[in-house]
Amino acid sequence: MIEICDDYDHKDFVEYILENVLMPDDGSEEFKRLKDDYNSQITSTCTCVIKNCNNNIDCCHGGYFKYHPVNKELVLVNNEDKSLPSVTECNDFCKCDLQHCNNRLVQFGPRKKLEIFHSPQYKSMGVRTLIDIPCGAFICEYAGELLTLAEAKRRLDFVDNCDKMNFILCLHEFTKSKDNTDYQASQVTIVDPTCRGNIGRYLNHSCLPNCEIFAVRINCPIPKIGIFAKRNIYANEELCFHYGGEILSPDLTNGKPCLCSAPNCVGVLPNTRI
Repeated sequence: MIEICDDYDHKDFVEYILENVLMPDDGSEEFKRLKDDYNSQITSTCTCVIKNCNNNIDCCHGGYFKYHPVNKELVLVNNEDKSLPSVTECNDFCKCDLQHCNNRLVQFGPRKKLEIFHSPQYKSMGVRTLIDIPCGAFICEYAGELLTLAEAKRRLDFVDNCDKMNFILCLHEFTKSKDNTDYQASQVTIVDPTCRGNIGRYLNHSCLPNCEIFAVRINCPIPKIGIFAKRNIYANEELCFHYGGEILSPDLTNGKPCLCSAPNCVGVLPNTRI
């Protein structure tokens, strides 16, 4: 079992969690299916036994990361198809060496030298890095309560009616059609860190972000929402990602005002699509 190294905490009254947890049981069939997936184990395992194997392309899970010699850390391999952000890491059942495997990254927890601070630009809490971060490096997971579709809709209605801040993130995964001309929705993962979450809940939105999201599967078929550096990021720079996705999200005409001040800013925050 991997031990997650996460020394961060909250600046407000929220329960800090290290990774996703289930929402309270509402007795629904949808929750039962979610719970079954949450408690399932990915059975596809690698049999790599070479202690210092640097070529993870041959691994049944590998090929997603490469070693950055300057920063001495694993980073994402350039992803040419940005519309299919999915990564699979080696899991607890794999035979590879835990400390030397080049396909284990997100499972160890967020990177060091991040700081939760009050962002003057967004007039709210935000996250910045205290050191330079290379392109493709892992930042942190966006962790919270895993929700059913029905519960997400209920909470979104409550947020809208009470004019409260919405932290719910819906990760839509897509697969290419058989003729490679279109994308088809394959899975939706809904995470709410409003009351139970980690440092990821403090990253603000930007229409021109320096971070991006990837679905990362390790032991469970339900993916973690991994936040990675989209470009080289410099010390004291605030970390932001696009709340609606940059390629598959539609043009938005209403919503709360966006404060990112990017040249391509659309003026409003993306709405959660369910």
